[in-house]
Formats: sequence, C-alpha cells, structure tokens
Amino acid sequence: MLVTGAAGFIGRRVVRRLRDEGRPVVAVEHRFDDEADLDRVVGRSAVSACIHLGWYADPGDYLVDVDGNLRSLRSSCSLVAWLGRRGVGHLVAVGSSAEYGVSDDAHDEAECPDPWSIYGAAKAAFHQLLRSSMRPDAMAVAWARVFNVTGPDEPPERLIPWVTRSLLAGTAVDLSPGAQVRDYLDVDDVASALTALSSTRAEGTFNVCSGRGVVLRDLLGGVADRLGRPDLLRFGARPYGDHDPAIVVGSAARLRAATGWSPVHDTDAMIDRVVSYWRERTGGPA
Repeated sequence: MLVTGAAGFIGRRVVRRLRDEGRPVVAVEHRFDDEADLDRVVGRSAVSACIHLGWYADPGDYLVDVDGNLRSLRSSCSLVAWLGRRGVGHLVAVGSSAEYGVSDDAHDEAECPDPWSIYGAAKAAFHQLLRSSMRPDAMAVAWARVFNVTGPDEPPERLIPWVTRSLLAGTAVDLSPGAQVRDYLDVDDVASALTALSSTRAEGTFNVCSGRGVVLRDLLGGVADRLGRPDLLRFGARPYGDHDPAIVVGSAARLRAATGWSPVHDTDAMIDRVVSYWRERTGGPA
C-alpha cells in the first residue's frame, strides 16, 4: 500500500491504522514532483493500492494559493501515470467539501461541483481528470471528499487548536460571530473511513463526514467550558472571512452503505481529545 502525504495530520493516522491492520505501507511523507521522484522514493517496493493525501495544505493560505494548488494538481497527475505504469489497481484520492457550492442543505455526491476557492477548484479539476481518459482502465478510484477535521496533534495554527492553546494560556481570542455550521469528524474517524474505502476497493465518490452540523460558536464554546474560560471567547470581534460559507454539512449515507463505516467519536469525545492533548503539551490546568 502506497500512502502519499504520510507525514500530514491525516496521513500519519492512515499509516498507523494500516500498519495496525497488518498491511505493509510504503510512505511518501513529503512533496514529490514527478514520476522520477516517485521511482526514487518507492524503489522496487511492491504497490497494489494507494491512498493519495499529498496536497498543499499550509493553514494560512491553502484555500487561495494558486501556485501551491497547481503544483499539487500536476504532481497528482504524475502520480496517476506512475500508478498506471506500476499496474496499481485501486486508488483512494482525497478530495474536499470545498468542491461543493454554497448551500443550506446537506451536500450529497450527486451535486455538480461549484467550488468557491482555488483549493476546491484544483481538487475538482483533479477529480474530473481522474474521470477522464487520464485514469488507467484497470484502476478503480474512490474519490473521498473530506469535510472538517480536528483531533490530537492537529497543526497548531488551525482554528480549534489555536483557540484551545490561547485559552490554556489565558489569552482572549477574537473570533467571527460564530454562526457558521460545520460538519466535523475526529481525525481517527477520517483515517478509518479512508482505509475502509481502500480495503473494500470501493469505487465512486464518497463524502467523508459525520452527517451532522454543529454551530461553530457551540463547538468552540465546548472547548472553553472544559477549560473554564468562556469569558475569553470574543465572538463578533472579527468579521466573517471571504472564504467562510454559512453552512457546510454533508451526507455520509453512501460511504456507510459501501463500507459499513461509522464514526467512533461523537462531538463531545472529539472535543475532549483535543483539549486533553493540548493540556498535556502545554502543562495547562487539569
């Protein structure tokens, strides 16, 4: 099994889960540019399937960075060509909820893409290329649209760890009004969904999400309540961002039907794991 982006937040969990299941893993931890790079990294290791997570993901600008997303798109096309040359029969390619347009309803996989960011547009373009003649005939593809993710060891600059670390430090946090509704999964549940798509050799497009929306104000309030510092959350101190839809929620029915997958962590357990992780790392109050 080849895993790209294996050093990333989700990738580390995917590699760990595969190895726990006894599946040998060839890990491509960092950026690759072309087939020659992959030949050097993978060498003669046998590869029968791939989970492709490698993509530009700097928390500060991944939604709008044109060059980073185009590099990722080009390297992803090189990966598909390389997999075809190696005779790899199954690919789980990780897309994003950012491929969908703005909607008040839960997104399902039958919707036409209508991305609102450079990142979403690049992911949607790769999916379209995979559906074209670029994909080798013998390769089955599961396209996994991942929604919001959090959990232990999330990059500290991202929203939930940033808020958690600030509260542990006793620092006030300036936030938008917080009425956005998001569909969050624990990172370990995302990893289990991706490995389930691989092990069942699923084919088609699948949302990787909880199927439940949570108001961001309530989610961050749950963090603050556990730390005893709701007074430090300054909702409304900032405007909403340019790339910040009001509602992003998905339907996970297709994923559940195809693989039998279901998440292990509900919202409370997910928040508990994040708070416990950063308490241990920062020496904050128990």
